[in-house]
Amino acid sequence: MKYILIAFIIMAAISCNNEDSHNGDDFFEDGKYRLAIEAYSTYLETHPDHKKSIYNRGRSFEEIGETGKAISDYKKLLKIDPKYINAYLSLAKVSYNNGDYNKALIYIGDAKDLNENSAQAHFLSGRAEHQLGYFDQALESYNNAITINRDFGEAYLYRGAVKIGQEKLRSACEDFKFAKSLGVPEANKAIKDYCD
Repeated sequence: MKYILIAFIIMAAISCNNEDSHNGDDFFEDGKYRLAIEAYSTYLETHPDHKKSIYNRGRSFEEIGETGKAISDYKKLLKIDPKYINAYLSLAKVSYNNGDYNKALIYIGDAKDLNENSAQAHFLSGRAEHQLGYFDQALESYNNAITINRDFGEAYLYRGAVKIGQEKLRSACEDFKFAKSLGVPEANKAIKDYCD
């Protein structure tokens, strides 16, 4: 009887911990990022190496503007698993949003080393190269993203923006219109500004 009680207590504790992780996922999906952070943090107290929880807590921190804590989680995750490509992509995105385009390219390079066929890596590379004024490289990166994922609407939008700078108006408008057909809301403004 004593062993059955101990087993029940252990199973209940595991169940509660798993519930914290699932609650975190639910809160994250619902955009309740502060609640997600609390749930993931509770779960990580007993499962400190749970990769998905660390990553999603980092994403939650990023969503509420606490980028320092997000970066800390992404770097912690890479110490546990140096091949966790989404951590590199998230570090690249944070670096890009902070205006550090060269650092973004370094993280993107790490992601591409792990998966050359990551459309997101090529897209983020194009964004950073575009900001740095490397327009030919940006165009190539957007092309690569589109080759890998034909439905990558934002890649069409930003490729169109590069083409505007290269005075390829007709081709840019084709990209803007395709981006619009893929549900990219910003494409409407680009079409209005350059194609009507």
